[in-house]
Amino acid sequence: MRLLFFVLVVLGGAGLSLQMAWNARLREATGSPILAVLISLCVSLIAVLGIWASGLFSRGSLPRWDAVPAWSWMGGLFAALYLLASLLAIPRYGAAIVISLVVAGQMAAALFLDSTGAFGVHETPLTAARALGAILVVAGVAAMQMK
Repeated sequence: MRLLFFVLVVLGGAGLSLQMAWNARLREATGSPILAVLISLCVSLIAVLGIWASGLFSRGSLPRWDAVPAWSWMGGLFAALYLLASLLAIPRYGAAIVISLVVAGQMAAALFLDSTGAFGVHETPLTAARALGAILVVAGVAAMQMK
C-alpha cells in the first residue's frame, strides 16, 4: 500500500509539470492569467466533484464554520497562488526552473511544518540528514538555473 501511495504522489507531482504547461498555453489563448486560473480551478472542481460523487471515498459532511480553525478553510488560496505564479513564470523561465523553485518552496515549508508540528502536522525533528536533504534540494535549484 505504501508503494501505491508513493507512486500516486509521484504521478501527482508529474501532473503539476503538465498542468503548468497546459495552463500556460491556456493563458496564451485567453489572454489572461486570471481567466486561465479560473478555468483550471473549475476543471479541478468538476473532477473532484466526480470523484466525490462516485463514492470511492467517504463523502463526509461539512462542519460548522466555527468547528475548525479559520485557517483550515484557506488551503485553496495557495492552489490559486501556485497556479497564477506558475502561469506567469513558465513562459519566462521554463518548466524545469519553475518546478525546481516550487520544490524548494515546498521543502522549506515542509521542514518548518514537520519540525514545529504547526497546523496539526505530525512533528518530526529536524535532523542533520533532513537538513542535508533540504540543502541538496536548494543546491539542485541553484544548479538548474545555471547556464
